[in-house]
Amino acid sequence: FDTARDSIEMLLAESPDQERYSLVFFGGEPLTNLPLIKQIVEFAEQRFAEIGKPVDFSLTTNATLLNDKVIDYLDAHRVGIAVSIDGPEAYHDRNRLTVGGQGTYATVEKKAGRLLSRYRSRPVGARVTLTRGVTDIETIWDHLFNNLGFAEVGFAPVTSGDMADYNLTPDELAQVFDNMKRLGRRYQEAALNNRSIGFSNLHQMMTDLHQGTSKALPCGAGVGMVAIDHEGDVNLCHRFTGSELPRFGSVEEGIDRAGLNQFINQRLDESDKGCSSCRIRKLCAGGCYHESYARYGDPARPTYHYCELMRDWVDFGIEVYSSIMEHNPNFYDTYIA
Repeated sequence: FDTARDSIEMLLAESPDQERYSLVFFGGEPLTNLPLIKQIVEFAEQRFAEIGKPVDFSLTTNATLLNDKVIDYLDAHRVGIAVSIDGPEAYHDRNRLTVGGQGTYATVEKKAGRLLSRYRSRPVGARVTLTRGVTDIETIWDHLFNNLGFAEVGFAPVTSGDMADYNLTPDELAQVFDNMKRLGRRYQEAALNNRSIGFSNLHQMMTDLHQGTSKALPCGAGVGMVAIDHEGDVNLCHRFTGSELPRFGSVEEGIDRAGLNQFINQRLDESDKGCSSCRIRKLCAGGCYHESYARYGDPARPTYHYCELMRDWVDFGIEVYSSIMEHNPNFYDTYIA
């Protein structure tokens, strides 16, 4: 708790002028320490109320520890929830096993169903991890969106994980993008009829295009957010906790602004990287830091293994955006704040 409390105080000291703040509980499985989460939520609600600022909470969970009491607590405090679930049983149970080697799908389906029927504060999303041998985007989306009832479904392809056997092959990654475009056509068709099918990968691009987002950096890591590990060290994001990347300060000492600025400036420097002449640079900005770190050992290096696929994906997104804007612009008024 002391580390968490000091994290919040550092957040306020480093970013005193924000209109709204967000605390994310990430693991591992954060619900294994629900008593600590409750302590943090109680402290944060009181602390942010003192300065008259709202604070949001969110967590990603595998759902195995959910019950009515836990769900009601999360609902009462508007803790945003994403559930890690990889689709129908045959896909989910490939990797998400108990310590005894048993599949967890039956448990997760039951508890996620309880969550979706009982929790009302915010939309609940499903987070799908795509590993080697799994590229069937439409089947997974259909099961999670139409059968189980998640509000949105997002896909995270694994290409540079520490365990090579889980990484998608280049051919599989290309198939993933092709299948995302197939689902994207269904998103487009639904949008023309003023419906959203909860395909969050494409919906995020529609949001960026509609809001005129122009990225100099790929995400908010090190700029709008950092991750604090259990020892109180400041990490670029949650994916870097436990890695060999040097830390950027601690909750006791504050953020190492000089080190963080040096890192950010490295990534902003597009010379000799190919990004400066790339047509999608303001929507991609070089790709995920951790993907680069895991694949090349250098988080400042662009994710070159994604480049052609990302250009094709963004071109597809622009086509979809333009079609919706031409034939049903009200979709954006309804589904994009």
